[in-house]
Amino acid sequence: MKEPWYFGIDGGGTHSRLALVNRQGEVRVQVTGGSTNIYSVSPEQVFENVTELLDRGLREASLEREDLAGGCIGSAGLGRSGEVRLFRDFLDILLGPDFPVTLCGDGEILLCGGLEGLEGYCLIAGTGSLALGRSADGRLVRAGGLGYLLGDEGAAAWIGRTAIARTLRSVESRDISTAMLPRLLAACNREAATDLIAYIHRDAGKAEIAALAPAVTAAAQEGDPLAVDILHTGAEELALLVRSVMQQSPWIQNRALVLAGGVMEHDPIVSGKLKALLAREFPELVVMLPRKTALEGACLLAVSSGAGKR
Repeated sequence: MKEPWYFGIDGGGTHSRLALVNRQGEVRVQVTGGSTNIYSVSPEQVFENVTELLDRGLREASLEREDLAGGCIGSAGLGRSGEVRLFRDFLDILLGPDFPVTLCGDGEILLCGGLEGLEGYCLIAGTGSLALGRSADGRLVRAGGLGYLLGDEGAAAWIGRTAIARTLRSVESRDISTAMLPRLLAACNREAATDLIAYIHRDAGKAEIAALAPAVTAAAQEGDPLAVDILHTGAEELALLVRSVMQQSPWIQNRALVLAGGVMEHDPIVSGKLKALLAREFPELVVMLPRKTALEGACLLAVSSGAGKR
């Protein structure tokens, strides 16, 4: 009997990565291709990119589609039932209706890779924020992830937007005193406080607003009281996301939480405050940085999905 192989895809809005692994998770080949997010490019382009990614991986590994026993696609834009149906219809044609493929959002593969397992919790705080809980049998709970206009509390875009809003309030003596205005103006390439109004409402997108977060962190590290308050409030909001998913999932046995994303990696004030809050409220919770990557998480789910095929 030929050795079964599995594919995992870590999909994104600009590019995606695929790895082919054996049952033990050993990587035979890894390749990079185009977007798998149907909100970044058309569904037709997504499916063309997935086909090209899979065929190129198989070709470089000297394998055929018949050698595959399971797969996983974890991607932004693949977290809701309608999105899953689109992918499932396409994969039924590409690989056959009985081929086992796990389809999930990019947060789920990050959770599995970060924990190096199928059960536990994940908090992502990068440009946006999202908390997830997953049981070993695949039940998933989530909190947050509403986007920077509705939520994403504690994440970089929220930090940048809040810093501008509260600094403008402070200028009018309606908030904590701060020296952040010159720093924020320089980061936005603007000259006056009133220029920030048009910047937020017309000129800046999510990425530009998120890019202001390091300026807030630097101000907090210098002791700016408003910057410190913003970052501490952000940590409290992130702790609420964790509390939400834990309250929703008493059936999850593995009390481990992986912290991921740029804010967790680069902002010691937010991450330090968050860890202190979690230690006080959930002393049994083991908090860690990611052990493995989202792509490795996709491969773990792929092997799990195809475990019964051969």
